[in-house]
Amino acid sequence: MKKNKQITSYEVAVLAGVSRSAVSRTFTPGASVSAKTKEKVMSAADELGYRPNVIARSLITKKSQLIGLVMSDWLNPYYTAMLKSYSEKLQDANYQVILATVNKGRDVDASIKFLMQYQVDGIIIVSASPTIETAALCVQKNTPIVLLNRRANKINACSVTLNHNELGQQLANLALDLGYRRFALIRGQETIKTGRQRTYAFNKVIEKSGKGKVVANIVGVLGHDDGRAALAGMVKLKPDLVLCSSDLTALGVLDGARLDYDLEVPKDLAIIGFGDAPVSSWGLNHLSTVRLPIEHMIDRSINYLLARINDPYLAPESIALTAELILRDTTQKPKVKH
Repeated sequence: MKKNKQITSYEVAVLAGVSRSAVSRTFTPGASVSAKTKEKVMSAADELGYRPNVIARSLITKKSQLIGLVMSDWLNPYYTAMLKSYSEKLQDANYQVILATVNKGRDVDASIKFLMQYQVDGIIIVSASPTIETAALCVQKNTPIVLLNRRANKINACSVTLNHNELGQQLANLALDLGYRRFALIRGQETIKTGRQRTYAFNKVIEKSGKGKVVANIVGVLGHDDGRAALAGMVKLKPDLVLCSSDLTALGVLDGARLDYDLEVPKDLAIIGFGDAPVSSWGLNHLSTVRLPIEHMIDRSINYLLARINDPYLAPESIALTAELILRDTTQKPKVKH
């Protein structure tokens, strides 16, 4: 059986009556080519069934047009929306995404080394950080890194994160203004610095005010079922406000309060989540939460990465953005000041 013949750019050029370089420019994003020439080339390519060889082009240009995206913590529902946004925006910039998931079998460094095998042009890491050694390897290979929701401490990388110190202070002041005095704090991994920073700032404000008390500071709790189970150990401490590091955790606490302990929310127990996932506003949930500027964070991270891909000698940049507190039905409403 005769194999299908591989159509070349030379054949397209002959049929279109243009040069091979004109064919190349037609299929090169951002290259200069007249509308008339482009129409001839595309018509000839369609007739012949020609498709450019991206791999061959990458060998010539030394650019794969691939971006590595490292993500973990899939229990956070906004991560799927984040993946969709990254994919669409990077495709608009003529890049494709290779996803590497961090899990129990693969840490951040292993994911980065996996992506490097595909000669990715850059790497975005969400809510995780590489070791200094692996980050240095990326610098050596001219593969820039951008961290999302982590600070680039001691590594050559850009970072886009929240101002967690400011956010912790805002949450504490809001809680006190709403009249709450006994607080339970729930978050995921103890090792996550942003969570520790936010918690520390919250505690300092409460301590300085002399008006309230943190009665529980629980770590290692993430997700709906964990949140619902964690409430069992907190009820006897009688908190009047529970603050969670994830909307799913907060929704678990909410279901536990209503279904397991017949508590009236927010009269008996108030709850604040984190992330403003779509489910937080569904049905009877109407969860008070922290809304992250996700699209702004994604845009800044992409801009930083593409800038350093185009100029590897650019100094890394960092930015800390501000989150928004969203009050719904799981907290008391602020008193109107006259």
